[in-house]
Amino acid sequence: MGEIEYCEEGTTEEELKHKLLKRNQEWQNKKDGVDDYNDSLRTIVLSCVDSRVPVEKIFQARPGEMLVLKNAGNLVREDVLRSMLAAIFEIDARFVIIMGHTNCGMSIKGNKEKEEHVRQDIGNETLKRIEKMAGMDPFEWFGFFEEGTWEENAKAQAEYLKNVLMDLLPEKDMPCILTALYDLKSGRVKFF
Repeated sequence: MGEIEYCEEGTTEEELKHKLLKRNQEWQNKKDGVDDYNDSLRTIVLSCVDSRVPVEKIFQARPGEMLVLKNAGNLVREDVLRSMLAAIFEIDARFVIIMGHTNCGMSIKGNKEKEEHVRQDIGNETLKRIEKMAGMDPFEWFGFFEEGTWEENAKAQAEYLKNVLMDLLPEKDMPCILTALYDLKSGRVKFF
């Protein structure tokens, strides 16, 4: 792969499709995984949706080796639980890694400037609609957490997941839950 590419403001749907299909052709020429086995490492990784956190590349995982779930802030929510439970039973996942990352955009609580920026970007009308839909404060619904507490957030999510799974699963099906932090600058993963 070469340099990072950008879509300009006027990029059309067709231009994007062309770019992605060209890259897909390159992928087809070098595909280095399997197509008949899923999750040979028996590992689920929950990480942030941030595009700078390419989990498969970080761990040099080939297709078929690990199952990766992503959402904003690597939060354990109902959609994540549903996917994890399916993986635990379908592919006999034995390990779950909750991996946060440095400089996560979801860690804005306590920084009034960042909070105000998010409010302006989203807009008051949308925030009111989210509050009505969710029945709660929009910032709580989004799952924003304290600024700079990336490691603590990953630990809290892991602890929450452990408690939920202990209530749902027989002990024999309980996976080992690990926490990690990915450093955006160095590319280093630290388990704790």
